[in-house]
Formats: sequence, C-alpha cells, structure tokens
Amino acid sequence: IRTIVRDERFEYEMAYIEPIVRRADEFMEGAETILSRDPEAGCRLDGSNVWFVCGHTVDAALYYTFDADHVYFLSIEKTKLPEL
Repeated sequence: IRTIVRDERFEYEMAYIEPIVRRADEFMEGAETILSRDPEAGCRLDGSNVWFVCGHTVDAALYYTFDADHVYFLSIEKTKLPEL
C-alpha cells in the first residue's frame, strides 16, 4: 500500500470545492483507498506521468502521480457533467 501525499495546491483546491461539490469527501476517501492500492486504476494523460480519476456520481476530477512508495495528489477540480 502506497502512502498518500497531498500537494499544497491540492489542499487549497479541495478546500475551495468541498463546499460546492456534493459528496466530495466521500469521493476522496474512495480515491485514497483505491489509488493507494492500485494507482493505475485511473487514466494516464498522454505523454506525461500524470494520471486522473473522475467521480461517477461526483462532479470532480483528481489529478495525481505516483512512484513505488507514494501517490501524490496534485490537483482537484470541479467538473461539469455533459448535457444529455
């Protein structure tokens, strides 16, 4: 299991979106549990070492990178669901 490290930028963005994104805290708990065990569960951005995971029922996207011992949460943003 890898250790989660929250970047200062991530902490700032999380504090901003947490009040406006419903269930953001639950999304983060799930992301920490899954990504600490399987960081390749997300999608890799082309040509980089940055990965992302989006919430299925939460309008947020988490950007991260990882090595053998850590998962680094870099950024989180509110997303807009596509119009149906």
